[in-house]
Amino acid sequence: MKRLLFAASAATFCVSAPALAQAADPAPTDQIPAKESVSMPKLDFAPSPQAEQDFDKYFYFHRDDTSFEQAYADIRECDALASGSSIYLGASDGAVAGAMATYGVLAGAAGGMIGSLVGDAIFGSAARRQARRINLRNCMGFKGYQRFGLPRELWTAFNFEEGLGRKREPVRLKALATQALVASGPAPTTKALGL
Repeated sequence: MKRLLFAASAATFCVSAPALAQAADPAPTDQIPAKESVSMPKLDFAPSPQAEQDFDKYFYFHRDDTSFEQAYADIRECDALASGSSIYLGASDGAVAGAMATYGVLAGAAGGMIGSLVGDAIFGSAARRQARRINLRNCMGFKGYQRFGLPRELWTAFNFEEGLGRKREPVRLKALATQALVASGPAPTTKALGL
């Protein structure tokens, strides 16, 4: 029985270690990158029915008369809202300490592992990505941005997807800066989509 409990504890630590390592990343900088340090991605494409079928997943935002700095602040705010960072960071220290005091260390670890498995079964990677897209669209639409479709291959050059994990901050911030450049750049030549 002791071996089984030790194995469950070790498995819980191994599953939690990557999440702890990501949470230990330095706090994101509030410094706005220089607009000149960001490159405009390719946005021109020939419309096709296949690409249009995926415009609910692959899109970008634009708002006329918006500065790069304002677009960066808006996209950072909406990304924070849409990401649901609490999903990736786990329970607070107080919640963990309370569960351990009430039920014991091993019961808390086993319960956390079971809870994580059940949560991922219900709210899988695809569902989390879809929720992020919907929240991002709502937030940016509220701020007055229009949404424009893009084929997946062009979209992946300056966007990221998060399902059961969270991208590291340098990757996120670089993509968000490029998205801000697009959002504040020249007016798109394609038709705006509904939010």
